[in-house]
Amino acid sequence: MELKRIADEMQPRTMAARDWVFQVIRTAIVRGVLPGGLPLRQDEISAALSVSHIPVREAFRQLEAQGLVRIYPNRGAVVTKLSKEEIANIMDTRIMLELGAMRAALPLITDDVLDEAEKLLERSVVETDQHKLEDLNLQFHMTLYGPANNPVLFQLIDQLHANVDRYIRQFYTITDRQTRSIEDHRRILEACRKKDSVLLDAVLRTHMEAARSMLMDLPNL
Repeated sequence: MELKRIADEMQPRTMAARDWVFQVIRTAIVRGVLPGGLPLRQDEISAALSVSHIPVREAFRQLEAQGLVRIYPNRGAVVTKLSKEEIANIMDTRIMLELGAMRAALPLITDDVLDEAEKLLERSVVETDQHKLEDLNLQFHMTLYGPANNPVLFQLIDQLHANVDRYIRQFYTITDRQTRSIEDHRRILEACRKKDSVLLDAVLRTHMEAARSMLMDLPNL
């Protein structure tokens, strides 16, 4: 079972069972292993992850709070499937939140932060695994937002990212993503180094609006 393989990737388990199960299922949803509309069977997941039903049920509730799962009375948990309008609304909200995070972080960004972001960018240039590339993309942005020191904001950005990222991973190849994002990331990093807030705002907005347009062009939404 693919869920078991993802669980093996996340060993050793250092967190509470509920949180670990949540992370495994969340990763499977984001990667498209558990697609929208799929019922989630407690028995199967418990067996695959070698845990009781209790942490699985608790994980379902966490996933529902993030919009990745919906729990129906007498039916159980089902992976959510977003409409095109819902995806557009999520992306519009992400753009507002991430522009705000970048504006708050810019005056506080240090050379160490910029160097770390550059290392992530260089890793993404040579990465050949699409899932790792998407993870590097998020790490790049979150590294630059980090000096804003707002965990609530970061959690919201991560949650919204997970909801739409699962669609990008299903339909776009690694070449598509590298071609579309690497140069944008270089421009974002250069604007950060110059402390040019106007340029940075424009480049980041264009970068995210391109991602929004890409999602709107996906088939079968």
